[in-house]
Amino acid sequence: MDKARLIQKLQEALRIHDSGNAAAADPVYQEVVQALPEFADAWYLWGLVAQDLGQHEEAVFRFGRAIAIGGEQADILHHLGISLQSLGRLQPAAQCLRTALSLAPGNPECLASLGNVALELNDLQQAESCYLQVLTLKEHFPQVHYNLGTLYRGQSRDDKASYHFRRTLELDDEHWKAHFSLGLLLQFDNQTVEAIAHFSRAVQINPNYSRARWAMHLALPTFFNDEEEMVAARKRWFLGVAALQQMADPEGDEALEEVRHACESMTNFHLHYQGLNDLAAQKAQGILLTRMAHLIFPGHDVPLSVVARPDGKIHVAFVSSFLYGHSVFKTHARFITCLDRNRFFVHVFYTGTLQDASLRSIMRGCDDFHEIGPRSARLIAAIRATNPDILIYTDLGMDPTLNLVSALRLAPIQCNAGGHPITSGLQHMDYFLSSDAMEVDHAQEHYSETLIRLPNLAHCYPTPQVHWAIGPPGVERTVGDVVYCNLQNLIKLLPRHDAIYPAIALEVPGSRFWFIDVGGGVGALFRKRLQRAFADRGLDFEQYCQLFPKMDLHRFFGLIRASDVILDGISWSGNNSSMEALAFGKPIVTLPGEMFRSRHTHGILKRLGVMVTQGNDVAEYVAIAVRLGRDIGFRSAVMRMINERKSVLYEDEAPVRGLERALEAMVAREL
Repeated sequence: MDKARLIQKLQEALRIHDSGNAAAADPVYQEVVQALPEFADAWYLWGLVAQDLGQHEEAVFRFGRAIAIGGEQADILHHLGISLQSLGRLQPAAQCLRTALSLAPGNPECLASLGNVALELNDLQQAESCYLQVLTLKEHFPQVHYNLGTLYRGQSRDDKASYHFRRTLELDDEHWKAHFSLGLLLQFDNQTVEAIAHFSRAVQINPNYSRARWAMHLALPTFFNDEEEMVAARKRWFLGVAALQQMADPEGDEALEEVRHACESMTNFHLHYQGLNDLAAQKAQGILLTRMAHLIFPGHDVPLSVVARPDGKIHVAFVSSFLYGHSVFKTHARFITCLDRNRFFVHVFYTGTLQDASLRSIMRGCDDFHEIGPRSARLIAAIRATNPDILIYTDLGMDPTLNLVSALRLAPIQCNAGGHPITSGLQHMDYFLSSDAMEVDHAQEHYSETLIRLPNLAHCYPTPQVHWAIGPPGVERTVGDVVYCNLQNLIKLLPRHDAIYPAIALEVPGSRFWFIDVGGGVGALFRKRLQRAFADRGLDFEQYCQLFPKMDLHRFFGLIRASDVILDGISWSGNNSSMEALAFGKPIVTLPGEMFRSRHTHGILKRLGVMVTQGNDVAEYVAIAVRLGRDIGFRSAVMRMINERKSVLYEDEAPVRGLERALEAMVAREL
């Protein structure tokens, strides 16, 4: 090929590539390289084509040839670093980018790329430093603002994240990922209407962005300001599920992967806080998730059979994301570590990321431990390779990364163990493991699974270490104070029950009410609600109520120790918190409802044999709370009964033995 023809071909390739058609430019560049194999610039430009086509191995080769022929140049090294990052070769990518920066100091694009690699390496300090340097050089850089917002969001620095997402959109209103990410922050901050607007805008820009579409349809307030808002949110959620169900099946690997992300990034537990029977909601969601699960992970929808084992044991597998120092560990760990090893072989699939002494005790206490993390395909493969007889999910509904896996048939027998006390609504979930002491007689009506009532409280709860208690700042009291403490997450406290606090305050001199604010703007919204409730009775909220910041377990125990009376959540009763409060001998006022989640403390007090603090309606709940505040003799008598009997609540192996019998019966029915 003569020189004029070569120049013509190169110009043609550049023109085609610049028009956005990398695939058509590829063979033209190839002609140039074949005609002049020592032309470094042609290798570099051909490498850019491969990069645009997602062919990063080929791009690395072509960039390498360009460097070998023409030496190191900042632009080539920059793009080589990008392709190495795409291939997961993060350390070589970082080295390439650092070399590029040594050749072109202060290059904002190179700095941004180095920040991206640092972010993927979880070197957050380096990533933040790179991004901030970029913005001093080139403030109008929307992608860097977005990346910095993503970094801050991961660190729960939501104000900074919000600023950078908003700045991204000021510079580029078409940045659909920024709309989605800002929407998530707004939803968490209970600005649901604005959040939905951003989700909708993201879908408008990119109709294939399933995460935004699902969020647009299924977004729920994180906190309810009044009853009307609850009704409207519930109606909208059901309509959203119906809209998603009517959509055509996603086609192609990219679309399926996007839907997977959508399914594994949403929960509906804010619906459960409304205190209603959510069987219909769970079934509706279950149908949708099962359909998506079978599309994304085909081949897991047929019945499986229990097989005879050479060891003669039943193989049981537990799946959990919360086997660290979490409430799920306290309620479910002994099922894993105390099953009779002469009859059962125990596998554990840990899908969480946090590690501590609690998790290490699980590792030691099971027969076969798999550290999976939040990777659904890996979890599915590991479960099927293990081939358990029974698969038990300890906490369905809490970790959305299990939404699709739990909708599949991966074992002959599958159980929902109630760490999140709601039916799954899933076609392939066979049993729900609950507490005999906590369920109403007709509780089967609340579950899509077959209900199994384990003995007593359905957990072998470890004795709380009361000596760990450390009083948090703010628990100082004055003479005559009567402190009522609510230990529940504020999002579990419904507007319909706000009036109980001023009602008690009117009757009990010196009454004080303590709550725990877990953050996310919920505390401010709860404060406004209670300010209205107290004002309606002519009282000043500030004189009676105190919100404590989120605290560690030692200070949580200190808060319990410093209080006089525990006020149980009415629609969502305390389980762990009640077990821990009773270890300190504290009276708990409770009002059980119909649903399992509203009857935890009822079951605990029933097991304890101290039912005098349980009301039958809200008026009686208030009356009992008032009596405990005014009648010191009554309060002391209740505390004495609790302290005399509380040992029955802890280290109870009857639920473990009951689970063993239940598992053997399940297998027997399959044979």
